[in-house]
Amino acid sequence: MSTEHKIKIYPVDNADTTLIKLDDLTTVVIDCQIREGDKNSNGIAIYDVKKDLLKEIQKDSKNNPFVDLFVLSHPHKDHCLGFEQNFYCGSPDDYSKSNREKNEIIIGEIWVTQMVFSNDVCDEVEAIHREVKRRKKIFEDNPAESNKQGNRLRIIGYNDQDITVEGLHYVPGNLVTKINGKSKDLLSIFIHAPFKSDLITGKAEKDHNPTSIVLQAIFRTEKNGEIKAKAIFGGDADHYVWDKILEKSENNRNEDKLEWDLFLAPHHCSWTFFNDTPYDKNKEPKDYSLKFLDYKRDDADVVASSIKIIDDDSNPPHFPAKEQYEKKVGKANFRNTGINKSETAPEPLVYTIDSNGIKLDKKIVAASASILTSQTPRAGYL
Repeated sequence: MSTEHKIKIYPVDNADTTLIKLDDLTTVVIDCQIREGDKNSNGIAIYDVKKDLLKEIQKDSKNNPFVDLFVLSHPHKDHCLGFEQNFYCGSPDDYSKSNREKNEIIIGEIWVTQMVFSNDVCDEVEAIHREVKRRKKIFEDNPAESNKQGNRLRIIGYNDQDITVEGLHYVPGNLVTKINGKSKDLLSIFIHAPFKSDLITGKAEKDHNPTSIVLQAIFRTEKNGEIKAKAIFGGDADHYVWDKILEKSENNRNEDKLEWDLFLAPHHCSWTFFNDTPYDKNKEPKDYSLKFLDYKRDDADVVASSIKIIDDDSNPPHFPAKEQYEKKVGKANFRNTGINKSETAPEPLVYTIDSNGIKLDKKIVAASASILTSQTPRAGYL
């Protein structure tokens, strides 16, 4: 059988939840927004993310559901709502029948930034804060135990002393090829951000968006084979961050790490990718933001994880930002989760990656058209 990977971007209003599932069943979840209820305040059906995740992920030898890696791009509510209710927190040895009955998902490995330890995080981050603190203590007290599924932790970027600890940190410029203790021949993840300067400024100004984890996921379908797809995810990183990513990547001859077939529009298609706000005073997109988009590969897609984008003053999602993306990739290659397949009951965007490259699920392509009429890191850089 041919190798096939999957990227699934869920419709979660102005928020992010993305699932990456490899052919070998390895699963990566980037951010989470798992809500209860049937409809949101606008009467739009709430997609059952938890139910779908349970269909996609594996179970361990004890029949406990788990994801190999959970990445929290930054500690904001719209990126971690529902974490405490749906993911297991605590020692994997203590996972009980009660946890299993509630289908709490064990996380093999967690990636966060130092900002999780801030005192000003929202209530929804508290559970992640406690769980990361537990895992960090295990790393410090019992390194062997910290390499056990359910205890693994990586802090992306630098710590509060602006340094790194071997075996605990990944920094910009690192290429990661091991997930949840296992080497991956068909997926590698390049760390672009956060930069040390942004972590310092973000802590001082209590602004978490510029401290978002920015990464490029690189997919192959054969060991040592050619790259079949590249996807970039950047949380809520603003245009200042993307300017530094562009500059440092080009200076370090990492232009290939800027390329993308799939780009998740930062901050739910906010204007902040292109310039400062308010928009009426900063209507011209920055040259470097436009240049970054020029690293798109053939037939690339931009995805706005947001409610339906309409021509009003909302930000996010922002209509002029949508127009800028469409200028780069074309209207047919700009996707909006809030209207995918149905405006009243949107469904996930599902991309598959095989030997022919990346493509959007054919049924969803048709529906969207109708709506539209390393474990061994390279030397890091700051």
